[in-house]
Amino acid sequence: MSADGLAVRLKRRSSGEEVAAYLRNEIISGRLTAGERINQEEIAARLGVSRIPVREAIAMLEHEGRLETELHRGARVLPVDPESVTENTEVFGLIYAHVARRAAERLTADLDATLLAVAEELNSAASSEDAWRAVGRYVDAIAEVAVSARMNRILRRMRVLVEVEDMSTVCPAAVEAARSGVLETIAFIRAGDGEHAALRQAETQKLAAERLAAALRERQRR
Repeated sequence: MSADGLAVRLKRRSSGEEVAAYLRNEIISGRLTAGERINQEEIAARLGVSRIPVREAIAMLEHEGRLETELHRGARVLPVDPESVTENTEVFGLIYAHVARRAAERLTADLDATLLAVAEELNSAASSEDAWRAVGRYVDAIAEVAVSARMNRILRRMRVLVEVEDMSTVCPAAVEAARSGVLETIAFIRAGDGEHAALRQAETQKLAAERLAAALRERQRR
């Protein structure tokens, strides 16, 4: 995610959360490497925010185990653990398997039309980036119907812990796993088959997580 793109999105979430999302993505993508120091002034200037949301973001990422703050030396990036990425994503696979099941059970004409449009986007995606954006729209669409507004807000907040916004750069193979899996899950949801929708959703996220973890391990070996 570019700094310009983030500046627009800062209006929709708290600045601290968005700065955390930006830094989280930089860490997972490898643009911020293990041991690298976080320059608060530089990040604030790059994103057009004060240092307060940057400090908030550092606290969030330290709690997640992505950063470590040392006395008088500031925050430094910790190594990305591929196993934790896999574990976290698989847990979310179980959550969204339930969401997919409920979406099939609560299918509406509007959701059906949205899923049809998303499927067309996934089939015609000219790039991994386009496909990844369509996957995000799919997740938003099924959650809006499957769970309460309050639970949807909670899931959105939790999703940032495992989402990689520029997955197309980090691991195109994971994007392809998600693209093909979501297409099959959409077909099950539109057919009202909650059981198979749930199974395919969980399988999709597991496979995507495995491919992402493999890419992270390969990057660490370089």
